[in-house]
Amino acid sequence: MRVTAIVNSKGGTTKTTTAVNLAASAALDGERVLLIDMDKQGSATQWLGHSPDNDDLVLALLGEKTLVSVAVATSVDGLHLVRASVAVQTERITGEPGNQFLLREAIKDGEAAGEAWDWVVLDAPGDLGPITVMTLTAASDVLVPVPAGAMELDEIPKIQSVIAKVQSRLNPHLAIAGVLLTQVRIHGLHTSVLARQVGERLREDFPGGELLGCCVRDDGKFREASAWRQPMALFDPGGKGDLDHRAVLAELRSRETAGVR
Repeated sequence: MRVTAIVNSKGGTTKTTTAVNLAASAALDGERVLLIDMDKQGSATQWLGHSPDNDDLVLALLGEKTLVSVAVATSVDGLHLVRASVAVQTERITGEPGNQFLLREAIKDGEAAGEAWDWVVLDAPGDLGPITVMTLTAASDVLVPVPAGAMELDEIPKIQSVIAKVQSRLNPHLAIAGVLLTQVRIHGLHTSVLARQVGERLREDFPGGELLGCCVRDDGKFREASAWRQPMALFDPGGKGDLDHRAVLAELRSRETAGVR
């Protein structure tokens, strides 16, 4: 079972957009997918038509419930959701001894209960705090979406540092699945100058080939899709957002098969 953390160091970086639409694309392609919303803001939960006002995630992390029992169905066949909880960042969780391993243990308990998910997608909080560390500790790999803007590049060293520390201290098997360039503006057949410059900088910052070959284009329909509580694959099938996330999914699979991640 693959467990992928979608991580960035601040909000508004297409982290949730990436998590929701990749999970939906994989489910529509026949995989059994579980999306766990670790962000107390609950944007992924709301995008998939549910309310984050519950404590199911907290109870699962504390071992009082299982992820199987708290997962809810979504509008996408094959995609289930563990809804966000505001209480996930309270002392009840962060003060728990060994809190870094709570999510990993909850996922293992789900496997032991017989739930055979093909892919677990973790939407991390929009920061690099203890819940993000917990998310990375539970993951087999991490995907970093980066919007094609100059300011976002300032956050890259912070993200790399946290990933390296988790690999060293908590999860030596954590791999970088890829770095995904998003919100790419394309004019006719030409990518914007800024997007090209950001892509070049990311290749320098990740010299191991982590930058994905495909990208996600800028598309105002993402905002409409979230407002209508549908992933792009259902809101605008065959549109830019749908096609781009399917391409990202295919590249991630090919990298996994080739042992690149």
